[in-house]
Amino acid sequence: MKKEKKDQFIALCADDLDEARRLLPYAQRLSAAFHKGIILFTCSADGDQWVDLVECPHVVLRGEWSDAIEAMPVAFNVVLAIVACNPKAPRHSLAHPRQLLKSFRQSKVAYLAIPSAAGEWRSERVALTLDHQRESKEKLLWASYMARFCSSAIHVYHIPYTDPDFRNRLNNNIRYLDKIFSSLALSYELHPLQGGSQFAHPDLKALGEVECDLFISLVTDVRDRDVLDTLLPPPPLRLLRSSSATPILFLNQRDDLYIMCD
Repeated sequence: MKKEKKDQFIALCADDLDEARRLLPYAQRLSAAFHKGIILFTCSADGDQWVDLVECPHVVLRGEWSDAIEAMPVAFNVVLAIVACNPKAPRHSLAHPRQLLKSFRQSKVAYLAIPSAAGEWRSERVALTLDHQRESKEKLLWASYMARFCSSAIHVYHIPYTDPDFRNRLNNNIRYLDKIFSSLALSYELHPLQGGSQFAHPDLKALGEVECDLFISLVTDVRDRDVLDTLLPPPPLRLLRSSSATPILFLNQRDDLYIMCD
């Protein structure tokens, strides 16, 4: 395989030719915006029979998707993965929401889930939430990347807490957001999420109420889930099930995430 002369790459992850061709325009748009190369990855048994039909460098891997995904940033300098999401896909397909999240559970790079009903790539309006919990620096950095390289309008949503401790911690997160964006001369709009419980997951509420072209979500460590959480599907799975057409950029909550060098 001959790599493009790029320092970092976007991984296009697909199980078959149709999936790869559908995802390729998204990868191409982001490749042009971020100035990164593209590498097509597949772990399908028949990958050798179709990868040459996709016009980009490719790697056919043997083994589990989870192992391939964990190796991508170290072996191939991948900083972003793009993957299809389809609740109707076969249970063991990478595009199935449960399998997707399982495969990317240890991912050190951001992964963009493209729903089967998503249309042509757009990035005019990007949404994310802040709450009272510790926020990921990478989540805010990726919002800044979208503003810088894709000219996206960044909309930040939050629950208007009445609890003084929650409100104080939220304000600390907003100040951190403002510090990052001010240092890059970027702007954002802050919006309260009205109604509902203050203990509800803000991502689920925001994605159900706001219009956006891309939603950024932090996947919290499974160790942070409480007893009630274990009785319900995890928030990322509920997000994928409720997002009929909105691409979601997921970031795992971990200390060794790989980010863009720009």
